[in-house]
Amino acid sequence: MSNMSNWKNVNNWHWTSKNCLNWAKEYLKEQSANLIAEDNGICVQINDLTECSGDAELNQRKGKLIPIIDLNLELTWSGNTSDDNEAKGTIKIPELDSGSEGDFDFEITVEEENDSKRPIKEVVRTHLIPLLKEQFKNLGNDMVETHSKDVKIESSQLGPATPPRAVTPIEPSQIHTASTPPRPATPTTSNSDTVKSSAQKIINTTNISEVVELQTSADQIYETLLDPGRVAAWTRSRPDIFRHVGSVFSLFDGNVTGTMVELVQNEKIVQTWRLKTWPEGHFSTVTIKFEQASDFTRVHINQEGVPIGEVDAVRNNWQSYYWNPIKNVFGYGALI
Repeated sequence: MSNMSNWKNVNNWHWTSKNCLNWAKEYLKEQSANLIAEDNGICVQINDLTECSGDAELNQRKGKLIPIIDLNLELTWSGNTSDDNEAKGTIKIPELDSGSEGDFDFEITVEEENDSKRPIKEVVRTHLIPLLKEQFKNLGNDMVETHSKDVKIESSQLGPATPPRAVTPIEPSQIHTASTPPRPATPTTSNSDTVKSSAQKIINTTNISEVVELQTSADQIYETLLDPGRVAAWTRSRPDIFRHVGSVFSLFDGNVTGTMVELVQNEKIVQTWRLKTWPEGHFSTVTIKFEQASDFTRVHINQEGVPIGEVDAVRNNWQSYYWNPIKNVFGYGALI
């Protein structure tokens, strides 16, 4: 049996990571420093990177280096025309992430904006922003190149990977709980019962129970489901998620929403959960429990209050949008 206190060195299941936020700040400051663009006698330039917050981590999973980037940036700029009109302002980039590849949304502000300053602002938009995108597009690759030695473990030092295990459906009676999980604000009942939405429409519901076996430790799965940087990696979108009871979460651009009901570190997550297409006000309750085995973790998923007719779609969504991407990005097992 494997020594569970030595996860970092067992079979290359481990997740090793390095916080690269300070490096990213210096990198982006250097890449943008004194960046200049000119057009029709108007000259504009980047003056400084004044804010860089969020996540910038380099991770290794099963020999694969994964940059996780989700940054909020603000830069200052200034410019002038040939007849000495001047302007200055900021460029705000709310989301520079791992998948940006040199493209991102931005907002340009101008101090005391007026008609004489708008042509300068336009040169910022049409000429300076493209230069900025070009300078920032290699952030992920350069992070890997600079910091790979700090997180990479040579394959010769790692044992063979455990053969992947498949998803194993189970009956609700097979999931043993110490207490009854909290219910959502919208009540749910037992299999094939009915509930009422906020519009007082009767909704027939049922329950779903499954077990997924992942080749990593319980604490890593817990982090993967709650850490905003990791969630951004496997959802390929910017999540709104917080790890405290009562917080509201939103995934996949608002297509999945809910509230955190109970959090027991590395053991259990309980949340209300709904798809955007469900009847207004109707939430199911999802209970996720982690059972640590010697060389893998069983993840028990019990979902109460799923509208009848949505069962196949919900099962597919868990597999296609949760577990398969998590396995693919972090190397936790074979895709199903």
